[in-house]
Amino acid sequence: MSVRTARRRILALAAIPAFAGLVVVGAAVLPSAQAAARGAAKPAALHQTGRVALGTTSDVFRNAFTESPDGKLFYSRGSVVYVVTGTAKPAVALHAGGRVLALAANDSDVFVLTGLRVTEYSRSNGAAVGHWTLSSPVTPITAAGLLSVGTTLWAWTDWSTDSSGFEYANLSRIVTTSPAVHVVDKLAFPADMAANASGLYYQDVRGVAQITSLVHVTPAGVVHARSLKNVDSPTALSAGRLELLSFHGNHQNLDTYSPATLARISSARVSSDDRMIAGTSIGLLVLAEPCSGVACAAATVSELSVGGLTTGAVSVPDAVMLLPGPGPAVIEDAGGHMFLVRFGS
Repeated sequence: MSVRTARRRILALAAIPAFAGLVVVGAAVLPSAQAAARGAAKPAALHQTGRVALGTTSDVFRNAFTESPDGKLFYSRGSVVYVVTGTAKPAVALHAGGRVLALAANDSDVFVLTGLRVTEYSRSNGAAVGHWTLSSPVTPITAAGLLSVGTTLWAWTDWSTDSSGFEYANLSRIVTTSPAVHVVDKLAFPADMAANASGLYYQDVRGVAQITSLVHVTPAGVVHARSLKNVDSPTALSAGRLELLSFHGNHQNLDTYSPATLARISSARVSSDDRMIAGTSIGLLVLAEPCSGVACAAATVSELSVGGLTTGAVSVPDAVMLLPGPGPAVIEDAGGHMFLVRFGS
């Protein structure tokens, strides 16, 4: 998530009062029922398994982070990309030759975005093995993201600034065995994306009428879109479900969709303090920050059910972003000192 996206959500959520009610499509539960469920004496399964120092930063959101399929963390500091295996100390993985804007990794390679150039590096020796050039209506880009699943690479770029305000992102699809770059969308909401073997899920505005939509694009480029009332929502894939953390008027809900049809299955009211969600090997996790700033001393990470109930909250002061992937983890920014905090259950 870019700093612009994180701060935009924090400012919006700061104006939302806290609600304890739970709403499921076709049914309702009284607020007191959810309050009791949240306070139930259930043993906390989620726990911290390690904390790794990642170095200093002047702005944690100017660093890129990603997990590979085997749970290793790759992250950037300037033009250098590091790798963390388990809870071992970071090691230099490669030198990118320019400030890294985004990272992604598959079983054999690491993909690095610098400017509008995506370079593929071998994980075994750090050697560059290929590259692609993205297009953008405006340069320089200010925020970007990469998502890698198998031989499909998804790339989004954005150029918003304090003076330009919000800008839609350019979204591209790359088959890593081909030199071609396929532009998928020029009106995508930045950052709010998730991908698996069936393709990429994201939100955009479409057509002359600029209809807000939930979109699925397959690795072959087939597009399926469905109109969506609540957009600009953090997105995650977990346990065969597509989850969106969405604004519903003056409160926030966890909306569950079918990845196959994009039909909404359920909607559960959640805390206004919830900032991010991530699909992991132990289930859907949520980062809550009951503060008005980007970093929060009272931040917690919890498991989140499809019904909107949190369990096993773990205190992670100054946590700023969850990492989706096989190794449940969060990035912490403690006064300019970055840490990787890993979890187990």
